[in-house]
Amino acid sequence: MVTSAAAAVRLRRARVEGDVVGMGELHVRSRGNRQGEITYVVHPRFWGQGVGTEIGRELLSRGFEELDLHRIYATCDPRNLGSARVLSKLGMTWEGRHRHTTLIRDGWRDSELFSILEEERRAI
Repeated sequence: MVTSAAAAVRLRRARVEGDVVGMGELHVRSRGNRQGEITYVVHPRFWGQGVGTEIGRELLSRGFEELDLHRIYATCDPRNLGSARVLSKLGMTWEGRHRHTTLIRDGWRDSELFSILEEERRAI
């Protein structure tokens, strides 16, 4: 059961001679509603090699099995088709687009929202 509103799980994956090639985090966003968010980053040299999917699977497992979350969500830039594919591979459902969520260098960016529920995860 989640015991802290600020709970976070950090995970790193090393793939080449001990070098970190990607990392991910799971943040509990609402203890009362049992909601969490996953984020991850993978070094570009390792895109398309399953690193993001591996990190995502581990974070979802920890969120549902260890933290007893009901819903876990993730966002990605609409231009990042690779990340959207990873989230779909994880069994997450596309919920829609949030407009102008992040101000980056040259302007506002939208975010695609994906999520998975505990019963959907059990069915995978």
